[in-house]
Amino acid sequence: MREETRKTLLVLTGMSGAGKSSAVRVLEDFGFFCVDNVPPSVMSDLIELLDRPEISSLAIVVDIRAIMKFGNIDEIVRHARQLNEGIDVRIVFLDADDDTLFYRYSKTRRAHPLQHLHSLEDAIRKERTMITELIQKADLVINTSDLDIKELHTRLLAAVASESLESLPMRVVIESFGYTEGVPHDANLLFDVRFLPNPYYVKELSELTGKDRQVGLFVSEYDAFESWFECVSRLCKITIEEFARTGRNQLKIAVGCTGGRHRSVFVAERLYELFAGENLRLSIFHRELRSG
Repeated sequence: MREETRKTLLVLTGMSGAGKSSAVRVLEDFGFFCVDNVPPSVMSDLIELLDRPEISSLAIVVDIRAIMKFGNIDEIVRHARQLNEGIDVRIVFLDADDDTLFYRYSKTRRAHPLQHLHSLEDAIRKERTMITELIQKADLVINTSDLDIKELHTRLLAAVASESLESLPMRVVIESFGYTEGVPHDANLLFDVRFLPNPYYVKELSELTGKDRQVGLFVSEYDAFESWFECVSRLCKITIEEFARTGRNQLKIAVGCTGGRHRSVFVAERLYELFAGENLRLSIFHRELRSG
């Protein structure tokens, strides 16, 4: 008989400004279904989401706003702890030094949830007093004062990792484009293929695109193409591996030629074929073809 996958419930709480929003993004990339600013009274209903087969990991964010409105910190912990044996429950508290929290709020010019009643400095101290009980009951406290997003990713996932919980495959987007229409600003890797022979100037190829076999044969016959493509492939593979290793979950590869219809399309398609068999969330987009 097949053993059922163990469900995971993470209660994420902590000081305002300590990085809960960043943590939620990390958890979503890791396959968690995340619900923010949850009143303790509805936690039982939300936990029922774990009965659904498509949801195996649930993160519930409880912050000072919920505590102010609904109070009863003990109820938060009680709901989390009194669950079925098939659910792995963990409470993670994100903290930061008061000076760090003060600096973060001052830098972003965002208002602290208690700042309508207190100065920023007093609001931070008041919140710490109100939420201290949760620190004592947390399974793990992560101080984010000196952590960057990569280090937070590593610490957080180490806290929730289990045999039944695996990170979602990295999302890799491959996009072809034409320099005449501008360069994609969100590309992590960009390859300029205007050095390759241009099918646009060949009468029988001009009206075709890089998806057509004739264009592919024409471009790939260039003497240096295969050695160049091998180098590009290795660079892409290494970059994908290192992005994944350091906690980044998305990579965009852009390939550009003059008009974005022939050479860049062909190379983008070759890259897509190369990575199609890998464990990736892979997609391809040909900007100047406005399709596929």
